[in-house]
Amino acid sequence: MDGKVETEKVVSMKRAIRFKETQKFTQWWLWLIILAPILLFVIGKVITIISLFTAPIPNASGNISISWISGRLSIVQFICVLVYVATILFLALSKLKVVVSDKDIKIRHLLFFSKVIDLNEVVEQQIVNYDFVGYGIRKTKKYGTVYNVKGGEGVAFILTNGEKYLIGSQKTEEFLKSLLK
Repeated sequence: MDGKVETEKVVSMKRAIRFKETQKFTQWWLWLIILAPILLFVIGKVITIISLFTAPIPNASGNISISWISGRLSIVQFICVLVYVATILFLALSKLKVVVSDKDIKIRHLLFFSKVIDLNEVVEQQIVNYDFVGYGIRKTKKYGTVYNVKGGEGVAFILTNGEKYLIGSQKTEEFLKSLLK
């Protein structure tokens, strides 16, 4: 008998999902900007390697200062490559996930941030077309807290306490309908 009661509690705790959307950074121009320096770096290294095999062997003068500078540049280049690889991984793994259930709106952005908003607190909502407000999580006077990954359309809403939110979406009509039920 106890097992049946526990099963009923679990079923009643489940929330009906009205809307679900996951967005990623898929803009080609963004990836071009990020990958261009790596491409230039690789081309530079290939040219250097080719010139090593085709250039005559210089007379070794034992110039220590040039060797020291060259070593420092290699460290800087290595750090730059690490930063770019970290950026690529960060963007590749990052996403904006929005789930609207019958009780709340769950927003998960990037790899670490999440926000839950009680659906009963939403007093006003509308679809908005907006100018570029930046990617990620932003604060603006016009829209309040903005969650945006791509595009220029989203759903803006105001809570009972006056807080404003704008969530960028590729499915704005469906998102808005899920808030109105």
